[in-house]
Amino acid sequence: MTRQTETSAHLRAHDYAWLVARWKKLAARERWKMGEFAEADGLPVYAVEPRRLPANDAPALYLSAGIHGDEPAATEALVSWAARRARALARVRFLIFPCLNPWGLLNNNRRNAVGIDLNRGYLREDVPVITAQKALVAGRTFDAALMLHEDYDAHGIYLYELPSVKPFWGERLLAAGARHVPCEPRAKVEGRTCRKGLIRTRITPGEMPEHPEAFFVAFGPSRRSLTFETPSEFSLTARVRAHDAVLDELLKLATRG
Repeated sequence: MTRQTETSAHLRAHDYAWLVARWKKLAARERWKMGEFAEADGLPVYAVEPRRLPANDAPALYLSAGIHGDEPAATEALVSWAARRARALARVRFLIFPCLNPWGLLNNNRRNAVGIDLNRGYLREDVPVITAQKALVAGRTFDAALMLHEDYDAHGIYLYELPSVKPFWGERLLAAGARHVPCEPRAKVEGRTCRKGLIRTRITPGEMPEHPEAFFVAFGPSRRSLTFETPSEFSLTARVRAHDAVLDELLKLATRG
């Protein structure tokens, strides 16, 4: 981030129109497909993917941000990272959701306009944006899915890794993010064991009746499900840099096979 970009990010972190305009400019420049796949609370919701797909054996990544609108470092990092790594992304079959909860981003709110936490709604049938997202994803497969989040209670960065494919990637991703924000020091986060910022735990479909996005991808299209969290009370610049570093490491791991 340049100093000017950092200032803009601080001042406009919840400006959805500005976020969309930047994605549209980037998609036009790179000849990516940016399509409105749903409307949520009167606002368009977009997905970004390559217009021309690379080889069939290219790695496939699912990237998501902004399902909680009060977590702006995630949406800011994803657009700035994609612009910086556009050349490398030409070798990837990616599907990016820049902001799944635009009303929440505009209003600095975790939930949507009717009070639903979208990240607990993947088994619901009454949330149009989730229904539309599932339809868009149907039939696709991904090597890894990374969901970007923030946590007001966090004391450092941490990462959920739902174990499936080995070697695991959690340690590498956290090491990258820790160059900018230290790892979560607590031994328990939301009741789960956390070791140096890593929460790696097995789950079953019936374990949590309100499925988050991480469960949706883990039990469906993706071989890996990773959720990265930055501490909301740290500076926005540091949080964006931590997300950016984790995205870089994910891309490196995916393209190296």
